[in-house]
Amino acid sequence: MKKILLLGLLILTLGGCYDYYELNELAIVVGIGIDYQDEEYIITYEVISNNVDKESADTKSYTVTMQSKSFPVALDLTSDAITKRAYFSHADLLVLSKSVAKNHIEDILDYLLRNNNIRETLNVVITDTPEQLLSATSENLAVVSKTVNDAIDADKYSGSYAVKKKFITMAQEILTFGEDAAITIVDIDNDKIIMEGLALFKDYKMVDTLAKENIPYFNLLKGETNDVVLEHDFDGKLFSSSIYKSDIGLSMKDNTIEISGDVYAQVLANEVEFNLKKPSDIKTIEETLTKVLNEKLTKFIETLQTKESDILYLGQNYYNHKRIKDKMLWTKVKVKSNVNFNISKKGIIYEVEHAY
Repeated sequence: MKKILLLGLLILTLGGCYDYYELNELAIVVGIGIDYQDEEYIITYEVISNNVDKESADTKSYTVTMQSKSFPVALDLTSDAITKRAYFSHADLLVLSKSVAKNHIEDILDYLLRNNNIRETLNVVITDTPEQLLSATSENLAVVSKTVNDAIDADKYSGSYAVKKKFITMAQEILTFGEDAAITIVDIDNDKIIMEGLALFKDYKMVDTLAKENIPYFNLLKGETNDVVLEHDFDGKLFSSSIYKSDIGLSMKDNTIEISGDVYAQVLANEVEFNLKKPSDIKTIEETLTKVLNEKLTKFIETLQTKESDILYLGQNYYNHKRIKDKMLWTKVKVKSNVNFNISKKGIIYEVEHAY
């Protein structure tokens, strides 16, 4: 009995040591870039540096880039170029070049989905040159991949000009009938991550782009934002508000795309000097901005119709209800938006006027 117990403990001990690597034996990859130029795949890894000043708590990174005509070979060469074993469990950003997005998604998608080293939960962005983006480290920008992800997360609360998209979600959108993918395009300028718009996909190809000013309305309709700024000029004086909550439904019926629901906003700027304690002034604001918002939502959907980009899954929505596979019907129907704009009354004491 004692021998059996001892053997069991020995097996457990040895099992814990199998395939075990000390932290200083690993190269922690935090970002992966994929480009295609001159008929070769160019792979860039952003790697956390172990050569950090021990007196400083700052984390720094470096990049390794290799290339090959074969995508799997390019990945292997980049891993081999790192002096330590590449470790991908902390990788959280996949950067695709526009060249890859336009012509080579089908080539890499299946391989990445089957690659056990690459996490399906990577955030995906698009840029001109992934190597240039990931290597743009500086004294104020130590780890680019983390900065890009942080910028996208923060954008949800400061304008909503980005779309956070996981690799697995992108793959599902590309492979599913009635769904088109939309990926944020980013750049870097003086250590600052810039949101430049959305790349629009049709099947496996990036076919168009959506201007930055449209993205807040996409996020609003998807229910994935905490800050959409809505402004209006009242005879040369600005009134600005921030939509912090929304309850919007989007559906497609036989001949109409219908948008309905409510949004709630806080006042940002009141150059008009509306009396926010006065019900009649609040009513004027709400009626005016209700009209403005519905015009913008309608124009946004019509822009998608013109571009034939179903990033709101309207084709899938119609198929689910009618079981008719008409992928483009949604581009030919009318758009009707009936969303109510509401000013937050929290913190405002109203003056109630009585008529006698």
